Amino acid sequence: MARVLLIMPRLPQRLGAPYLGQQAIAAALLARGHEVRCLDLAASRLELDDRGAVAFAEAFAPDVMGLTLFTNNAARGYALARQLRPVARWIVAGGPHPTVCPGEPLAHGIDVSVAGEGELVLPAIVDGLMSGRPLPSLPGVSTRDDAGTCAEAIADLDGLAWPLHAYGCYDPSWYSADGRTVVPGGLCTSRGCPARCTFCANYVTGRAYRFRSAASVVAEMRALHDQYGVMHFPFWDDAFTALRPRQNALCDAILAEPSLKNATWTCITPGNMVKPFDLERMRKAGCVAVNFGIESGDLDILRVIQKGQRPEHVRAAVQAAKQAGMTTVVNIMFGFPEEGPDSLQRTMDLMADLAPWVDYYNNRGVLVPFPGTTIYDRWHAHYGFTGWWLDVARVPEEPNPFTQPQDEVQRLLEIDPTLDQDFFRYSDAVRDLIAAGVRWKARHNQATIARMIASYTSPAPP
Repeated sequence: MARVLLIMPRLPQRLGAPYLGQQAIAAALLARGHEVRCLDLAASRLELDDRGAVAFAEAFAPDVMGLTLFTNNAARGYALARQLRPVARWIVAGGPHPTVCPGEPLAHGIDVSVAGEGELVLPAIVDGLMSGRPLPSLPGVSTRDDAGTCAEAIADLDGLAWPLHAYGCYDPSWYSADGRTVVPGGLCTSRGCPARCTFCANYVTGRAYRFRSAASVVAEMRALHDQYGVMHFPFWDDAFTALRPRQNALCDAILAEPSLKNATWTCITPGNMVKPFDLERMRKAGCVAVNFGIESGDLDILRVIQKGQRPEHVRAAVQAAKQAGMTTVVNIMFGFPEEGPDSLQRTMDLMADLAPWVDYYNNRGVLVPFPGTTIYDRWHAHYGFTGWWLDVARVPEEPNPFTQPQDEVQRLLEIDPTLDQDFFRYSDAVRDLIAAGVRWKARHNQATIARMIASYTSPAPP
């Protein structure tokens, strides 16, 4: 048995719950009999600097440490790893960033880099390291002596340990005011997204769409309810509605489970992957909100980014969701390199057109050219932002919204720091329109919240 410490380095924006991917890795290690602790330096209520992180690690004395790296915390992770080097015998890096840049962690002193899904790979790595023999060649694993490929997508998702088994690896006080239980981070009912969007950096779960059985999902929901009293379930699938038969089977299974009679859930889907006639069934099964990926109101931009949809398609889906009684959330992005004032204005016009049907627009939304995406590969040399994530000045830490006054949070949401990075050297006209779009979304959301508060506090009619 090994002692394994999983660390989430500080992110620019704080997390209100443990990262679901790290929970899944911790659960997989626990299932193999290893002792696991997690240190979430991005947690909303944890204020711990690198020196404190080193002290935490020293107290646990792990055999293996695993760093969860996103592009936005990779540089901080590398700096932390250098300070942690004397504490553990081996340091492993995994997550979205090592998946697209597998050799980079090794160049920064990490012992092992994991590309792709890690629930099967990391326990095998830990077993191999603890055996005292050379690490065997494993799919998705790169070492200083052996450059690996991406791990194969896990086919049997039902066979994986549930993330809820790892709740005990986290300190509840990092997330909840009462400090009594870890805030549940939701669950995934499927993995992979068949879309080919040029801005998407989701390469951990890949493009191959795989899904869990309805029985497995419902069993996990029932366990969350029985053990933690959970009755609301965020589904974090990238494309929940990608396959109608399985989506409908899951809705039917939720409806058939007595303990989930009053359960609610939310989901995410590209705007063109949901059919209006399915939304009533989803709502009946407890779906209370849908997050639609729409991105642009300009047809030419939608084609360039390979979104595979038209503005009129998403209008129908959003309106149908609202008419079904769901909360509607829409994701709009700004700042594609091919975007000019006219195309941006068409996006602004679509936002205004959809406003009566949209409760929330995802805040901010200025394009970040993540490595591994078509947009990064096509433009990084031209605009000179190659390896931008290694410059910590380009990934500044933001104030913690969980500890800020509401008016300050609103002010922060009306400005997107990514615009100041000027990855694509925007013209003044484009910059002004992007800033206006970010501000418009934040104020629309503020108005929605104000209406909700008013509805809760208004006296009942006589």
